[in-house]
Amino acid sequence: MSADTLHPEVRALLREAAEWRLLGLLFEYPSEPWRERLAAVLPDVSGAGLREMGRAALTEASPGQHHALFGPGGRVPVRETACQGGVQFGYLLAELAAYYDAFAYRPAGTAEADDHLAVELGFLAYLKMKQALALATGDADAAAVSAEAAARFIGEHLCVIAEPAAHALAAHAPDYLAAAGQRLRERTGPAPRSAFPVVLPEREEDADELSCGPAPPGVDLVQLAP
Repeated sequence: MSADTLHPEVRALLREAAEWRLLGLLFEYPSEPWRERLAAVLPDVSGAGLREMGRAALTEASPGQHHALFGPGGRVPVRETACQGGVQFGYLLAELAAYYDAFAYRPAGTAEADDHLAVELGFLAYLKMKQALALATGDADAAAVSAEAAARFIGEHLCVIAEPAAHALAAHAPDYLAAAGQRLRERTGPAPRSAFPVVLPEREEDADELSCGPAPPGVDLVQLAP
């Protein structure tokens, strides 16, 4: 089945999958196999801006730049565990593993952890591919499952890391990565104020003792009474 004979919705999903895949590759370590994967996906990306990001990455990306931006102690947060407030790391990684296992997702070409931005973006690309395949074969139910999973994954996980990463990229990264961060932020929407909000106490006396309101102007530190 050629691309020209595919339903327009299927073609749109395949383009979207290629775009998510390209964004994910921009955050992977720039090895020689990485260059081959990036060059292979570029023809499937329809947006000129995204293609320019990919071409710039092939020219400018280097191991030193990658470590300075994304390595341990780097300037750009690319691990969801660094951005999710109030959650146990083991729980978060188990939840991500459950997502990946449910759809038989096995990241290829990267040794990064399950909560790494590149891995999560690769998962979105994978879900869009599965949705396109299901639609192309007439399996509307499977397509709906993939679409719902993609929307939930963006809202529960990807948007949490996309916004802080975009801000840091704008401040510290070369132009093509700053543009990638902005594109990612536009696609995911803003990060939630807290993925695990504070639960206020039910008892009135506890509520009197604990206040989560803003501190008065000029106060830098609020210390709770013992």
